[in-house]
Amino acid sequence: MADSADLLQRVLAQGKTQGLTQIALARRAGITPEALSRAKKAGDMRLSTLADLARAVGLRLTLVPDSPLLEKIESGKLFE
Repeated sequence: MADSADLLQRVLAQGKTQGLTQIALARRAGITPEALSRAKKAGDMRLSTLADLARAVGLRLTLVPDSPLLEKIESGKLFE
């Protein structure tokens, strides 16, 4: 299960692939670069802030069932 630090790293990686600096990403998400830096250091942030950052790079946060079998069925990988 991913924690907020893992999710933040995924968002930052997506921003990097789009050519965004962390400063540009923070501003696009409506937060200060300092707030992003603090969140990275702490390894934790508010869910709403993480969602804003995700949206800024074209991602969204979702909840999925914590069931490996259901995940395989939904992804079409049951027999792989």
